[in-house]
Amino acid sequence: MNPVSVSLYHTKVISPCDLSQFAHIICPERLSVLSKIGHRHAHACSLTGDLLLAEIVRAHIPQAVFPLVRKSDANGKPYLVDFPDFHFSLSHSGDIVVCAVSTVPVGVDLELPRPVRSGIAARWFSPEEQCFLTQNPSAFFDLWMAKEAVLKEIGCGISGGLKQVSVCLSPVPHLTAPVFGQWHTLSRAQLASDIAVMVSTLGTDIPAIAIHPTRELSFL
Repeated sequence: MNPVSVSLYHTKVISPCDLSQFAHIICPERLSVLSKIGHRHAHACSLTGDLLLAEIVRAHIPQAVFPLVRKSDANGKPYLVDFPDFHFSLSHSGDIVVCAVSTVPVGVDLELPRPVRSGIAARWFSPEEQCFLTQNPSAFFDLWMAKEAVLKEIGCGISGGLKQVSVCLSPVPHLTAPVFGQWHTLSRAQLASDIAVMVSTLGTDIPAIAIHPTRELSFL
């Protein structure tokens, strides 16, 4: 059996720009989705994610034909129509976008530290998790990233699944119960000294994670 591996790529968010210049890279359906994102920064982050994914596909799959046809399944999990076994997950926070790719279902979440609204932990975290945060308040984003990485791996929204993901961060991040009947493996990875992400992969095998340097987007 081949070991599970995950490659992590990241880049800086680009400035908002005209979508039409990327029609040769991104399929019309995806461009339509991007055009409906009204918030300028959110729009730029999503576009950056598509361009980063295109860069990675071009490097990994020489036979890939552009524009990439990207759709979402019934749960909202994105996939490439022509390469269904090329699993990927995108996340962004602040001015950073990260993409995880693997041969197995994968989810990644990035949350740069920032003020947390009161009541968030009480709404979404279990009593055990809230107790842990009381003693380790700086662990909030690790806990959140772990939960969201699992949901992004399986293609489930926060509202329908966040409370289904029970996480313990000690001694290493791990699930304390299966999620919708399945186990997932959590891995914390450090992109840079102050940028950490959480990765989720299907099953119980610990993945080998390769972290690539900040990537420049040559499509620009």
